[in-house]
Amino acid sequence: MDPISCEGCGLCSRLCPERAIRFEPVVSGQWFLSTTPHGPLVHARLGIAQANSGKLVSLLRREARAMAEKEQFPLMIVDGSPGIGCPVIASVTGADLVVAVTEPSCSGLHDVRRVMELTGHFGIPTLLCINKWDIHREMTEQIVQEAAQHGVRTAGRVRYDAAVTRAQIMKTSVVEYTGGAIAGDIAALWRNIVYALG
Repeated sequence: MDPISCEGCGLCSRLCPERAIRFEPVVSGQWFLSTTPHGPLVHARLGIAQANSGKLVSLLRREARAMAEKEQFPLMIVDGSPGIGCPVIASVTGADLVVAVTEPSCSGLHDVRRVMELTGHFGIPTLLCINKWDIHREMTEQIVQEAAQHGVRTAGRVRYDAAVTRAQIMKTSVVEYTGGAIAGDIAALWRNIVYALG
């Protein structure tokens, strides 16, 4: 077994006909239910040098769904990690809509292609958001065109703004920190997401 490649999903132990592979319970972090000014937040803190896993994301989604059903919240937002590995698959499983956020770069185009292929494979409706779209306008247009070829509509473009860093330092959201143009970009993106959800 290659421990570097193992994500801990446990599939190998289920498929092994000799039952030669066992997974012992390991504590790799803690999960929390916190209160924010905008509603509850289910999140986790990984231990030192611990990697994220699909099992952790599934646990968080299960707890968030139970809490949302109990409190009768109509919407649950899951923030997924970049890429298409086990944590991302766990994030999009059962989703009504995926918003793929990318930046205008070669690696951003590569990654969003993979996400569109993944969500296309599972038949999950997908929207595109391009963050910092104005730092490379030509690449932004290339990404928009390629997304359209996959049937993915662009829901929003969020410009580069140093207010994002200042808002992080102030421990607040960008929209609360500034009423500037970036706040308008984010509000327009949200309206398009809500419209797509019907």
